[in-house]
Amino acid sequence: MNKQVPDDAAIEALDVRALLARLARTDWENDPHFVPDELVFRMFGRARKTKDEARVGMLSRVLSRRLLSLAGGFVVRSGIFPGLIGDRDQAAEELAQYVWDCLVKRPGDAAHAEKLFGQLFRRRATDFQRRLLSKKRKFQESLDAMAVSDEDDDPDRTIRRVIALRQPDTPADALASKQEHAEVVRRLQAVLTKQEFFVYTMLFVDEMPVKDIAVALGVSTRTINTYKNTALDKVAEMRKEFKK
Repeated sequence: MNKQVPDDAAIEALDVRALLARLARTDWENDPHFVPDELVFRMFGRARKTKDEARVGMLSRVLSRRLLSLAGGFVVRSGIFPGLIGDRDQAAEELAQYVWDCLVKRPGDAAHAEKLFGQLFRRRATDFQRRLLSKKRKFQESLDAMAVSDEDDDPDRTIRRVIALRQPDTPADALASKQEHAEVVRRLQAVLTKQEFFVYTMLFVDEMPVKDIAVALGVSTRTINTYKNTALDKVAEMRKEFKK
């Protein structure tokens, strides 16, 4: 179906109430008044350049909703949910945040999105899926390596030792199989919040510096350290239960 593409200037000229009404439309296939993602993102870029904070906030909320909608469909079609992340909402949120970071931090991605937003989303979503697969492989490799490691227990330096819960009196059969290791990982996911587990993995599996994690998540280094310390406290308690 052919439909008229809204003009940037005409949409920009709308007052706030009228603009919000247009942006709330969702039938991109049939509604001639639907504002395409590309146009919304171009308006967002112009608002950032002019430092119009109110407009930036309004448009970023619209883009966030649209990204979350796109992400919700992608995680199911791609198998990210339930194959890599067991909670659909969490998977969609993490994917949407990853694409958003690419849009605001990579000028090339921003320029691409201004012309072909959907295509850029699919490419970065695929990157996100590859990163998850790579992390899963690396995590499994760390579990395998842990089974033959003679290193001392030090949860502040490596998650492998924490997962193994390697104390001298840890039951030998706790390290007997990958299934048991996977069970320990599930225990970690059960006791840690999403952010704590994410930070913990980035710190001790990916070995990322705290400052890089803070940039990636858009929070302060103090917040990252808070997540880390809280997670370590919970893991210490889990170790006690595990040893009983």
